[in-house]
Amino acid sequence: MLLPYVTRVLGRTLYDDMRRVEALVRESDLGWTIVRPSGLYHLPSATDYTVVEGHADGRFTARVDLAASMLALLDDDRRLRSTVGVITTVGNPTLLQWIRREARLSAPPAAGRARPGSRAARRR
Repeated sequence: MLLPYVTRVLGRTLYDDMRRVEALVRESDLGWTIVRPSGLYHLPSATDYTVVEGHADGRFTARVDLAASMLALLDDDRRLRSTVGVITTVGNPTLLQWIRREARLSAPPAAGRARPGSRAARRR
């Protein structure tokens, strides 16, 4: 429901560029795998994520699961010349939680205050 609006209206040029780059990669003679995460969010450690063929609609992907899946794909010839989606299956936020959390993490910190979760905040 929301994805077509995001890809065709809000992020039209971004997604057009992504499609052009993916087409260039697919036409190449390289050994490639295109990895498409969904809405990225933070979890402290990797989970039992799932890798699916194509795009995983309406799901979330923890950044740590994306990193772990990309490392695992380096040794997985079954996924060569394919596009995969990475899905985090536990600890997913609701859409509202995800928007709030990402907005809070991307907002500049107030004067004299460290951003929550930053190294400076953990030292305190």
